[in-house]
Amino acid sequence: MASQPETGSAERRRFSRRLVNSRVKLAHGTIGSIMAKTRDLSDSGAFVECYPVPKLPVGAHIKMHLLDSSNPQIAFNMKVVRTTRDGVALVFIDYEFEGQRYSMDVLRKQWAKQARKKKR
Repeated sequence: MASQPETGSAERRRFSRRLVNSRVKLAHGTIGSIMAKTRDLSDSGAFVECYPVPKLPVGAHIKMHLLDSSNPQIAFNMKVVRTTRDGVALVFIDYEFEGQRYSMDVLRKQWAKQARKKKR
């Protein structure tokens, strides 16, 4: 049973989460590659449902590919912030594309630019 948030507790998230059910591939040296699905996604991270849940410590770095995205070859470098019986909570560190490493701010700026073009 899920616990209820405490009355008066402040929301600590900087970015809002969106329910996104997308296939992902997670890769780490100790677990190899596993297929999983996102439960939610935000500009800062994702919760990934996977069975069995990989035994990775908080702070472990893992690669994630969003297989249903327009660029599934992008490798997101993630950090484990929490594990539950349903999966792992990950935060974005940066990403790699075509052999180059980029900050997440670069990607956020590209998303904002694309959103402005769509509004025109």
